[in-house]
Amino acid sequence: MDTLNTPSSPLILEEMYEQFHKLIYHIAYNITKDVHLSQDVIQETFLKAYLKMDTLKDPAKIKSWLTAIAKCTAIDIVRQRSKRNEICIEEHEEFHPIEDHRSLEDEIDARFLKSSIQDHITDLPLTQQEVMALKVTEDMSDREIATKLNLSPSTVKTRFHRARKQLYSIVQMKISA
Repeated sequence: MDTLNTPSSPLILEEMYEQFHKLIYHIAYNITKDVHLSQDVIQETFLKAYLKMDTLKDPAKIKSWLTAIAKCTAIDIVRQRSKRNEICIEEHEEFHPIEDHRSLEDEIDARFLKSSIQDHITDLPLTQQEVMALKVTEDMSDREIATKLNLSPSTVKTRFHRARKQLYSIVQMKISA
């Protein structure tokens, strides 16, 4: 796909949409289980992609880049929706949305970093992979991980710390390369 030489071109965005909108929809629907939310995910995904097109270094990886954005966006929408539902269920307390002071660019950068980390978890030793995967992808606490893997909480903390340190150096090497 050599047509990505002009990343800010609306034509490029239209081509990306035509090529990947069905894939993005399926990813979104598998996460949200809702047609309307899935359509929202598609819109947000392509908006974010358009805004951050200049960060895409390798046009051959556009599919994985878009799917990473779509997954993060869908998960965020589901989390936001579940938080709203929890708040509405509580004793009719007033809803005050939490303002996010981080810019969209910072948020997308953080998500790409998380995606990159998830991509490189398999480069870690198996014992660290288990802990890191449970911590990052399953969002489990140290105590929950310790119980699940039959380890002490201090061993979980040590493995997570070592894995995080090693992943940081792996990701930094990839970024600087």
